Amino acid sequence: MSYSDGTRVVHAGLPEAQVGEPFLPGPVFAAPYHLDPVDGPGVNGYARTEHPTRRGLESAIGELEGGPALVFASGQAAITALLLAVLRTGDTVAVPADGYFTVRSFAEGTLRDLGVKTVLVPTAGPYPDFTGVRLVLLESPANPGLDVCDIRAVAAAAHEAGALVAVDNTTATPLGQTPLTLGADVVVASGTKALTGHSDVLLGYLATNDEAVFAKVETWRKQTGAVPGAFDAWR
Repeated sequence: MSYSDGTRVVHAGLPEAQVGEPFLPGPVFAAPYHLDPVDGPGVNGYARTEHPTRRGLESAIGELEGGPALVFASGQAAITALLLAVLRTGDTVAVPADGYFTVRSFAEGTLRDLGVKTVLVPTAGPYPDFTGVRLVLLESPANPGLDVCDIRAVAAAAHEAGALVAVDNTTATPLGQTPLTLGADVVVASGTKALTGHSDVLLGYLATNDEAVFAKVETWRKQTGAVPGAFDAWR
């Protein structure tokens, strides 16, 4: 059955309704730490790495974006996790010249100090030859100018050159566009803004169907601890 966007959002990540069961899964576990004396840690053995409430949110976002999701403490945490997990010394990354300022600052500061070269590209183009570029990061619509790009065309050119493509989907949200269906390898976003819309939660996420990228970023998150709290994930 095909649902409208409103119905998809309301039901995303929720189990099928069952007679006698609660409408919403719960309760919210602030910090589950369940150690089986025989078998060791269970499925929720350590709150930073495995958490039932966080998995519920990831299931919902992944359903909307069209790929497995990882949630983070903020959008910036999600973007920097991708950049630091994927890029290595000697790599080149293309980032929006007119996108979120802190991303450019991180690229031209921390990444430069790690030996990663940055190429600044206007969202509306023109776009350079991507030969030798490891990752192309797009932000469409861009913040704050709201310029847009043809994600499908840019992704095709980047892939031909051997580059990964990530799209910051903060402004559009998955109801406005789904970059993974347009050829992007990764979606990153701040959930603090349009996705939640109430300025009452700090949140970020990444979604991808690339298993290698997912594994790298998940490991990075486990080791750095950039996860949202249980109550933020529940809200």
